[in-house]
Amino acid sequence: MADSDSKLDRIALIAELIGRAPTSLGRTALMKCLFFLKVLRNVPLPYNFRLYTYGPFDSDVLDDLRYAESLGAVESRLVSFPGGRAYEYQRGPKAKELERQAGEFPARHKESINWVLNEFGNRTAVDLEVASTLVYVDRALAEKNVRTTIAELARKVHDVKPHLALDAIEREACALKERNFLTAVT
Repeated sequence: MADSDSKLDRIALIAELIGRAPTSLGRTALMKCLFFLKVLRNVPLPYNFRLYTYGPFDSDVLDDLRYAESLGAVESRLVSFPGGRAYEYQRGPKAKELERQAGEFPARHKESINWVLNEFGNRTAVDLEVASTLVYVDRALAEKNVRTTIAELARKVHDVKPHLALDAIEREACALKERNFLTAVT
């Protein structure tokens, strides 16, 4: 299946994710949900994720998010918390109108949207960083036909992200493996 060629398709999908999320999605959570949709559910998104500070990242997601905001499909608010500030998003007043213009792309992927929100929609940004980084590294190994163990995968992720606790990385790797989200792990 070809990537979505329409920016409106992506905007509508982003608005749908934000609008249906069980909690307010921030930038990191939205980024990870889109990563999981592409990698774990094969939703044809044109994003090329690479490993970055908080896990898989593509600046085109932020461009699409800004565009969605300028069109009124989503709205953001800056929230403060003890460790800093972050943006949270909600559906905007023009979301429905843009969904109609976008066509059937979000509807075709409704099951995948439900799935990603059920699996990951209530998780913290740190939890999503761990899970998405594990999946990213696992897929990079699988592309090279490299097989690995949970412990080896966790160590590789810990080497890249030493601020994350190794035992937490291993626990998450086990949980992802149980749900068949990892492909390089034996």
